[in-house]
Amino acid sequence: MTERISVNSATKLSEAIHKLTQLYRDKKFVVVSMREGKDRTLDQNALWFAMYQRIAQMTQMGDVEDVRRWCKLHLGVPIMRKADVDFFNAWNRSFLHLTYEEKLHLMGPCNLFGPDGFPVTRLFNRAQGIAYTDQIVAEFSAKGVVFTDLLGENAA
Repeated sequence: MTERISVNSATKLSEAIHKLTQLYRDKKFVVVSMREGKDRTLDQNALWFAMYQRIAQMTQMGDVEDVRRWCKLHLGVPIMRKADVDFFNAWNRSFLHLTYEEKLHLMGPCNLFGPDGFPVTRLFNRAQGIAYTDQIVAEFSAKGVVFTDLLGENAA
C-alpha cells in the first residue's frame, strides 16, 4: 500500500503523523519519503478535469473520458515523446504499431494500465503540464470552447 499525503496545514501534518504512527504500530517497518514543495498534480489535475468537462459540453467529442483520452493521445504523448528519449523509444517499440482505436482505448481506464490508463500526464513535470494546458487551450479555443473562467487563478 502506497499513500501520498500533501502536508499544507497543521491538520494535514497531524493526519500524516497519525497515519505514520499507526502504520509503524501495525507493521513495524515503514518506508517514508519526503520532499518540500507544492504538489503540482492536484491543481493541474483539477484544471484539466474542468477543461475536459468544458470540451465535452461544448463539442461533439463524447463524454469527459473521451475528451481526456483524446487529449492524452494527441497532446500529451507528443510532449512526452519529445521530452524523454526513453518514453519515445518505448512508445515506438510498444505502441506505434497499434491502431488508432487501440491507442485511444489505452489512454483511459483499461485492464493493462488500471483506472488512469497509460501514464502520460502523470509523468509530466511542471513545465510539461503547462505546455499541455496551453495546447488544450489552443486546440479547443479555435473550436469555440471558452476557458477564460477556468484559467484565472487555477492556471497551471
